[in-house]
Amino acid sequence: MADLLAHLNPQQRAAVTVPSGHALILAGAGSGKTRVLTTRIAWLVGTGQCSPAEIMAVTFTNKAAREMMARLSTMLVGANPRAMWVGTFHGLCNRLLRAHHRDAGLPASFQIMDSADQLGAIKRLLRGLNVDDQQFQPKAVQHFINGSKEAGLRAADVSGHDSHSRRLAELYGAYDEQCQREGVVDFAELLLRAYELLQRNQPLRQHYQQRFRHILIDEFQDTNDLQYRWLTLLAGGGASLFAVGDDDQSIYAWRGANMENLRKMQEDYPQMKVIKLEQNYRSTARILKIANKVIENNPKLFTKKLWSQFGEGEIVKVVACQN
Repeated sequence: MADLLAHLNPQQRAAVTVPSGHALILAGAGSGKTRVLTTRIAWLVGTGQCSPAEIMAVTFTNKAAREMMARLSTMLVGANPRAMWVGTFHGLCNRLLRAHHRDAGLPASFQIMDSADQLGAIKRLLRGLNVDDQQFQPKAVQHFINGSKEAGLRAADVSGHDSHSRRLAELYGAYDEQCQREGVVDFAELLLRAYELLQRNQPLRQHYQQRFRHILIDEFQDTNDLQYRWLTLLAGGGASLFAVGDDDQSIYAWRGANMENLRKMQEDYPQMKVIKLEQNYRSTARILKIANKVIENNPKLFTKKLWSQFGEGEIVKVVACQN
C-alpha cells in the first residue's frame, strides 16, 4: 500500500486515506483529483476495507469512466475491478433499470432516446395533438420536460401559474404516456425512473443500500437536485460518500447543475470531513495569480489558494482573436 501513496502530496494522501465516513474533497483545477479518486478506490480495496463489489463510482462522462477503469485495472492486483459499478449517472441508472425493468414498469428491451430522438418524439406528439408549434415550440417543450424531470417532478407535480404553463404540463403528461406506450425513455427519465424505483421499493432500496458501502462522485459541483437526492438515497443505509468537487469550476448551471449541493452536503452531513487540494500541477504561478484575479469576485462557497512548484513562469500575454 505504501507504493500507492508514494507519489501523492500530503493533502492528496490525507484524502486517499481519510477514515470511512462522508468526505468532501475540494479539488482545485489541476490538483490531481482523478489520481486521488482512483487511488482512494485502490486503497479501500487494497487495505481490505471493502471488496470491489461494494464500490460505486460516479463520473460525468463515459470517457472519464473508461479512464478510471483502465487505471484501476493496473492498480488493483488480484482483485476484479469489473465487480464495481463505475459509470455516469445515466449509465448506472440504465444498468439498474435493465436489471429491474418489471418493477420499474418498463419492457425488457426499452430503448433510450438521445436529444435528437426526443425532439423528434415531441414534434410528432405536437402534430398528433394539433398543437401550434409556434406557440409551443418543440425545443421549449423539450427544455420544460427535461427541467421538470431533473427537478424530480412528474407532470402532475408541476404547478401551472397560467394557461401556458398548465398546457406545458399537459403536454409533458401526454409525452410521458407516448413514451410509455412505445417503450422508450429519454436521458432525464433514466435518472427519475431509477430514483422513483428505489424510493418506492423498500426491499430493492435496502438491497442496494447494503451492497454499496462506498459511493464516490467526481465533479460533484455539476450535480443537479435529483442527482443529489439519488446519491443520498443510495447512501441512506450507511454508505460513505466521497465527493470530489470545486465550486470555482461550476459552469453547468444552464443544464441544472447546482453547486449549492456542496454546501447542502456539508449541512446534511455535519460530521463530514473537508479536505482541500490546493497544489496545482498544470500551471505556473503567474497563470494561477491571473486566474484567481479573474474569478475573485465570483460567489464562493469555499476559499482555496492554489499554488504551484513550477515557479513564476513566463509573462502571460493577452491575445485578441477575430473568431
